[in-house]
Amino acid sequence: MIDSKNILSTCETAFAVDRNGQIVIWNQAAEQTFGYSESEALVKQCWELLSGLDIFGNPSCCEGCPIRAAAFNDEPINRFQIYFETASHKRKRVTVSALILFNGPGKKVFVHLCHPESELAGSTVIKHTANHLTLNEECKTLTPRETEVLTLLYKGMTVAKIAALLSVSSSTVRNHTHHILRKLEVHTRYEAVLLGRKLGLI
Repeated sequence: MIDSKNILSTCETAFAVDRNGQIVIWNQAAEQTFGYSESEALVKQCWELLSGLDIFGNPSCCEGCPIRAAAFNDEPINRFQIYFETASHKRKRVTVSALILFNGPGKKVFVHLCHPESELAGSTVIKHTANHLTLNEECKTLTPRETEVLTLLYKGMTVAKIAALLSVSSSTVRNHTHHILRKLEVHTRYEAVLLGRKLGLI
């Protein structure tokens, strides 16, 4: 069983949620970064408190969060960027490193280690979107197989299901996914799907 004090005592901004998205750990650094006290945070679902937006300004932190679902399905999660809302109603961009820790038999918590980058007004969340799309014209060099994998990710299929459908190993699907993320210059499958839709790849 993990000792929540280990997370609470780190200098990194950190919080953890359970499978349902309820905040179960909120450290002092998180209080300073987001402006919410531990008592305010622990009674909330993560999306109710932080109202996260992805790098394109779309709601990302939500009840059906695909990142949380993937984490609890033991799928590897790459670092990702998100805009969380602070207690002062500003948008703070953070890079999140995610990990799953065991908290007793059959129990897991999804830990977010947050690295704040800047604080922005809510209306200025994504000024670089158009430039990002222009720079990513080379993304259209995805191979047919990579495009197929990206389309199946868009349909919500897991790595195991994609592997079975394409008659390949799960490691092969992960390799394709890694190449997709690199070519699209994003950190998560969710971001890859969003950008793929915007670029007309799927």
